[in-house]
Amino acid sequence: VNVTLTPHDRDAPVREWLAGAADSVVVTGPADQMNVHLHTTDRAALRVGLDTLGRVVNWSEARIVSTARRYDQGDQGVHIMTDAAGSLSLSDARQLGVTLLNSYLVVGEQSWPETLFDPERLYAVMVDGIKVSTAQASRYEKHESYLSAVSRFQRVLYLCVGSVYTGNYESAQRWKSENELGDRLSVIDTGAASGRLGLIVTATAEFAGQGADAQAVQCFAESTISQCRELVFLDQLKYLAAGGRVSKTKGFLGDLLRKKPIVSPTAHGAAKVGIVHNRDEQLAFALDRLDAQFPTDAAPRVLLQYADNRTWVQDIVAEQIHFRWPSANITVRPLSLTSGAHMGPGTWAMAYL
Repeated sequence: VNVTLTPHDRDAPVREWLAGAADSVVVTGPADQMNVHLHTTDRAALRVGLDTLGRVVNWSEARIVSTARRYDQGDQGVHIMTDAAGSLSLSDARQLGVTLLNSYLVVGEQSWPETLFDPERLYAVMVDGIKVSTAQASRYEKHESYLSAVSRFQRVLYLCVGSVYTGNYESAQRWKSENELGDRLSVIDTGAASGRLGLIVTATAEFAGQGADAQAVQCFAESTISQCRELVFLDQLKYLAAGGRVSKTKGFLGDLLRKKPIVSPTAHGAAKVGIVHNRDEQLAFALDRLDAQFPTDAAPRVLLQYADNRTWVQDIVAEQIHFRWPSANITVRPLSLTSGAHMGPGTWAMAYL
């Protein structure tokens, strides 16, 4: 549930009440107009309680279907958990039986879990010049997510977004060492983000779903991490400059000269691997990279991601890859919104394995 609440009294114990009445509670905004995200099993009781504390200005909700999924628990030796920054939607997670840990978009003055924000709206507001940034989940929400997972599953493998990008790995390791159920949780720093993380998680979850034991799943994940690569194709540098990823002068000059960098997210950060000037050159670069690794009779696994350019990615890029590698397993998904918030409209990416 997402709620905007104006408390009747600035001293009303809203946060304390929410902590006891719901799960995964995140509160942002000023004391006189709180933006609240939470999980509940009793909407009616929640609404009654909120009405006693203040005026509900906005209310939206989405049903969370248990991610304990299409595979029976008995068939799976380990449950997979990961970060939503891996270009996985809630629908993808349900299909795979994966638990997603949210990160947040801050759009103007409002904060939203990235899995609940409309991608088209994100890129539209960025074009309109509205400030967009990102934020991690609170320490409380992270710890509740770990506890929920290990309470439901005997073995949990957290394939964590690269520690160079967030503090999630350190947070999970600290919780693991301080809690009595921590031995049920294994944490791998994948060094990945966006589609590379998504492809690693997808492959590992499918392998785990075949009933492999925890050690085999962890070995599979580590092997997949070492093999998986990703290219991210930027359209404009001004969005990276706005977020402080590059200097504003460099961003302005790069856009003025129509430079479109190509970066590869690695365990050490995003490495620049090329510069092109238009979409055709981006596509040629992508095909050359695949050609250098896979013969035409191979069956590479490719995850394509789009920002506000789905038609081009789906109809042009995917078709070109399929034409050259007829047996390729190609998936097209939206780019992780926490990545899109920094990289901006026109960005697309290709992870491959």
